Amino acid sequence: MPKIEPKLIQKELDSGKIRPVYWIFGPERMKARELLRRIQKTVLGDATPNDFNFEKLDAGEVSVETVIDAAQSFSLMGGTKLLLVRNADELKLLDPLVDFLKSEAHPNVTVFISKGFDGRKKAFKAIQDLAAVIPCEEVSEQDREPWMDYLAKRRGVELRPDERLLLRGLDPWSLEIVDQELSKLELVANEETLRSQVLLSGVDARARDDFIDAIFCRDQARALKWVHLFSEEMEVQLPILGLIAWNLRHLKLVILEQETRSRAPDKRNPYLMRNLDRWKKHWSLRSIQALEDRFFRIDFALKNTRLLGRGLWTTMINEVSGQSVGTGAVS
Repeated sequence: MPKIEPKLIQKELDSGKIRPVYWIFGPERMKARELLRRIQKTVLGDATPNDFNFEKLDAGEVSVETVIDAAQSFSLMGGTKLLLVRNADELKLLDPLVDFLKSEAHPNVTVFISKGFDGRKKAFKAIQDLAAVIPCEEVSEQDREPWMDYLAKRRGVELRPDERLLLRGLDPWSLEIVDQELSKLELVANEETLRSQVLLSGVDARARDDFIDAIFCRDQARALKWVHLFSEEMEVQLPILGLIAWNLRHLKLVILEQETRSRAPDKRNPYLMRNLDRWKKHWSLRSIQALEDRFFRIDFALKNTRLLGRGLWTTMINEVSGQSVGTGAVS
């Protein structure tokens, strides 16, 4: 049986058709997650996933016999159980798995997820004949825009022509990276001046995020690794300052709520909260105010003097990294 395109499996699932075994592989992890979500919805319906109807195994930690036993065991609550096997390419001794796939004993639905699938090997050839093998390949150049539109619509973001151009030209490019960028546009949707700063032209998205994360984690080595990308050109330095200042404002609010034990807003963006929860342990209210003052001085120096940015940023990183959490001032 040839490999099956994700779209065909999605159509089957939409019509209610469920196969007993799926093997999903490839570099596009978001495609794999989307397929798994649809399989889960079709198998479990409106039931809440729990230990009785949804079992997860890591093939790097269990034997193939454990996987087969889990795939053959009945749910204690009745109905069909969904079994997810991650890192399936780490399974050893695939012959027992092939024998299981040949049998009629499939009371449950089993989903294997792996990075690769070597169709040249005998065991994998057999698996391809016995299971629904689905490649989640990288998105081609001509298919990027439809995927961007789909992800943007899902987040309620309306892309502007310049934003569309920047997202299409990201390097590296993946659905996960694009969705992360769209989550930031969703987050700053009501702050117009930040939309252009969220998507920095010519700057690698991962490097930008890692640089900002390193600053707020007070990770000197990691911040200095990227500082050259953000300290040479004015059209890059000012937007990155804007993004840092925006994140700093939210972090300051969280620390203020923590120190005054005041009630937090009912809802914050999950992406933002993941960062704030990781960053807040590195700062006190006094030290975050000192950092705010340091960035104000960098912003003032860049706009009103001819000082080179590299020295300003490097000095800030070195001073902040050596500052204790409770310290109030930055010299």
